[in-house]
Amino acid sequence: MKVSLFSKYVWSLFEKIATWTLALFSIIIAFLPNLYENRCCVIGIMVISHIVLYISLWLCLNAKRKVSFKINGTKIIVKEGNIFEEPGKKVIAFNEYFDTTVDDKIIAKGSLNGVFVEKYTIKKDLDEYIEAHAKRNWLLVDEKRCGKQSKYKLGTIVPYGDFFLLAFSRFREDNRAFLNKDDIAKCYMNMWEEIDIYKACDSVCLPVLGSSKLVRGMNYTPQQLIELLLWSFRLSGVKLERSATLTVVVHKSMVNEINFIKLKDYSD
Repeated sequence: MKVSLFSKYVWSLFEKIATWTLALFSIIIAFLPNLYENRCCVIGIMVISHIVLYISLWLCLNAKRKVSFKINGTKIIVKEGNIFEEPGKKVIAFNEYFDTTVDDKIIAKGSLNGVFVEKYTIKKDLDEYIEAHAKRNWLLVDEKRCGKQSKYKLGTIVPYGDFFLLAFSRFREDNRAFLNKDDIAKCYMNMWEEIDIYKACDSVCLPVLGSSKLVRGMNYTPQQLIELLLWSFRLSGVKLERSATLTVVVHKSMVNEINFIKLKDYSD
């Protein structure tokens, strides 16, 4: 179970509800004095009912698929879903070259990146658009690459319709994406600065960025990746407009690894 049986979250919620149920029992006994004569039976019912209540709360918290709270005054939602079905600007992670070749070598067809390129863009138009809008973060030209040769700063955002295209990972000669331990925090901080420039009044949606295989030297779990994302947002000081939300969309394959309640530790 993601939430332990004796978690402070379960106990805190139980205390609030138990206060009302105990008050209700007291009122019932006050108006039905005959029950006092069977106080052992009444106490037994109270104990059993509260045990059932506690276990029910524990099971409900473990089954939770959505949580909301605030960071920097911005409403944060973490939930299971499909990012392409969410309203607002959707962040799609690319490598540092903004490659768009979906061939299961440079970009996997089943990845979020691959689905976006193949279903939501015209590749030629996308390539021209990226080249025109990412120049301010251009770093160097690598003429030895078989893919795109212009390399961009990690965290670079290219606004593209309802999407924010993100330069998120480095890319090796053997077509493998990776990040060093120091890269991920810097990438997030630059990403928030870029989002702050382009967000306007829109809500922003992100997937769970990264994986344990992507970040060298760190075995990050999906839970830790979300927590790192939330920590970096708090540290950035970025705020969305009052009516806008920041949503982290968790793929169904990761849901059972996420303790949604624990994420509230990052709230204001």
